[in-house]
Amino acid sequence: MLKSLTAWTLMASACACLAGEVSIFNGKDLSGWDGDPRLWKVVDGVLTGETDGAEKKIDANSFLIWKDGEPGDFVLKFKARITGSNNSGVQYRSKRHEGDGWVVGGYQMDLHPKHEYLAMLYEERGRGIACERGQKVKLVEGKKPEVIESFETDPVDLAQWNEYRLEATGNVVKHFVNGKLAAEIHDEDAAKRAAKGVLALQLHAGPAMKAEFKDIVLEEK
Repeated sequence: MLKSLTAWTLMASACACLAGEVSIFNGKDLSGWDGDPRLWKVVDGVLTGETDGAEKKIDANSFLIWKDGEPGDFVLKFKARITGSNNSGVQYRSKRHEGDGWVVGGYQMDLHPKHEYLAMLYEERGRGIACERGQKVKLVEGKKPEVIESFETDPVDLAQWNEYRLEATGNVVKHFVNGKLAAEIHDEDAAKRAAKGVLALQLHAGPAMKAEFKDIVLEEK
């Protein structure tokens, strides 16, 4: 009986682990990720992307792409800080453009220094700005985004470590900053919305920048 209970307990623990949160960055190297090796590296346990005006200059947005799945309904948690005169973002339910290097299009939680753009929904290579920070928005085919509610949000220093969370369930996605709702999107445009896709981290073309990420945890539903 004791052996049976022990085996059952181990099995239950394993199932709970598989069904729960999983770290998708090991804190050591770029295992499981694909990006331009000139731009991305791990520094002191932090996933770091950096551009400059010389050998690391980029003329188009470049992405570090997670290779181990295409999540549909999920919760993604991470910490990030962005320094320099530019912005970054986290792609999800997105599509890799094969043959174009490290290029991705789709939903993005924007990591932008402007208050109204931080954690907004920007659709890379798609509908553009779909929901600014402090808004709940409905997206309908052939119409501009409909703001169904507005709310106050706190100031955030993008250059400091902040906690972010993405929640995607069905056609509703929510972005959180430091535990507080930043944007909520109800995508009712069946022709353009995405139900699943790749995750990726962005380095934006333009001025030099550094984007740093750590504690990246995924829970698929």
